[in-house]
Amino acid sequence: MLHVLAEEWQLLLFTLMMQAAVGIFLFVVIIRGQTKLDQSVRQALTKPGLLLTGPLVAVGILLSALHLGDPFGAYRSIMNVGSSWLSREILLTGLFFAMWLVAMILDRKDKWSQLFGWLTVLAGVGSIVSMASIYATSIIPAWSDFNTYLSFFGTSVFFGAVITVVIILRSREEKTAQVHRLLKGLAVAGSIVLVIQLAYVPVFLSGLSTAGVAGAASLDLFASEHLLSMILRWGFSLAGIGLMVYGLFKYREIQPKHYALFYAAFSLVIVGETLGRFLFYATGVPMMIG
Repeated sequence: MLHVLAEEWQLLLFTLMMQAAVGIFLFVVIIRGQTKLDQSVRQALTKPGLLLTGPLVAVGILLSALHLGDPFGAYRSIMNVGSSWLSREILLTGLFFAMWLVAMILDRKDKWSQLFGWLTVLAGVGSIVSMASIYATSIIPAWSDFNTYLSFFGTSVFFGAVITVVIILRSREEKTAQVHRLLKGLAVAGSIVLVIQLAYVPVFLSGLSTAGVAGAASLDLFASEHLLSMILRWGFSLAGIGLMVYGLFKYREIQPKHYALFYAAFSLVIVGETLGRFLFYATGVPMMIG
């Protein structure tokens, strides 16, 4: 476990932070489009998420550059956009960050554009597609599976929904019935995405058994050395979103005394998703060449 963290911690954090940023911005745009809420309410609920998106991307980009070994020469990796998923990832991640900056400026000038917001989301989606494709086109069977795309996009939407719930709960905006329905919808959306990912796990593991020696080696890691980590990964994430859904549906009025429940749920989700990304790297076994 320690050697995986030592070698891949920058990429582990980069992928999680970038996917969370895209997910948060996605829900910013979705909520900004909820015309049943007053414009001032929409802005108040989403401004913290809008502010958080940029720093997450910026720190993620720095970590990714450090992983390349030469942060100041990282720009050279963008020179093969036509043939390299890494180049496309760098380009689209930078584009997403630049468009976020423009969106921030527009918002500060009260000139927010939903169209531009969705175009920014599209750039973020492109970044995640490129990120996932780097792994999906590798010689590692555990990565070259649909599960990689499902995991990366699932984490983006799941993290985005959960973080947005916490942001809204912490806002000073009155938690009206409409806002409460919005919170429930976010939590349910996160639950559905997580269940879809979990439902695919048996298919993914079954596929590894027919993916040659390397696939069988990855399957063995899941079944032995990392079995407890896999159980904890799903247990923490399911418990976290379960607590969040329970709290939102149990309490008609969310009060500060209830916040501890939601903070605990959020903490469980962070641990679960971090464990999930650790497993992604720890169980990747390459095929032997030659």
